[in-house]
This record gives sequence, C-alpha cells and structure tokens, in this order.
Amino acid sequence: MKRIWPLIAGVLVLLVGIGVWSARDTYATARMGTTYVAKQTCSCLFVAGRPLDSCSTDFDPEALQSLDVVAGNGAVTASALGGLISSRSRFEDGFGCHPVN
Repeated sequence: MKRIWPLIAGVLVLLVGIGVWSARDTYATARMGTTYVAKQTCSCLFVAGRPLDSCSTDFDPEALQSLDVVAGNGAVTASALGGLISSRSRFEDGFGCHPVN
C-alpha cells in the first residue's frame, strides 16, 4: 500500500504539468485579445468620439461574450476569465490611445 502513494503523486504531478503546458496558449491568446479590445475600444471612444454601444459593434459578438469592458476617466479596461486576465489602454491628448500594463 505504501508503494502506491508515490505512483499516485507522480501521476498527479504529470497531469498538473500537462494542464499548465496546454493552458499557456490559452493565456497568451486571452492576453492578446484583451489588449486588442482595450486599445480599439479606447480609440473608438476617445479618438473617434463614438459611444460605447457603437464601439462594441466593431467586434464579433461571440468574442465579446467572455469579456468585460469598462470605460472611464480616459481609459478602457478589458478583462477575461473573470478578471484573471486584463489589459488597460489609456488615452493621451495628442498621442491617442496606447496599452498600459
């Protein structure tokens, strides 16, 4: 019975390692997506002067279902996975919008 515990621990470590390895692509994709949405929405709001409802039509509706977009004080924050991954873009007069993290 004592010999089975190292085997179980080894299998668990292997499964966690596989999960972390495969999740890295998901994290990178979510990071790029939130940065893109934050920057584009910031430009739409503060450079083009469009309302937030109008800006959301620039994206695929299915893509926005998993994102939370918050605008205010010259900045836009887009977050995914319940706020676990988020990106912020800020408007600077004369320069436009740029990501800040």
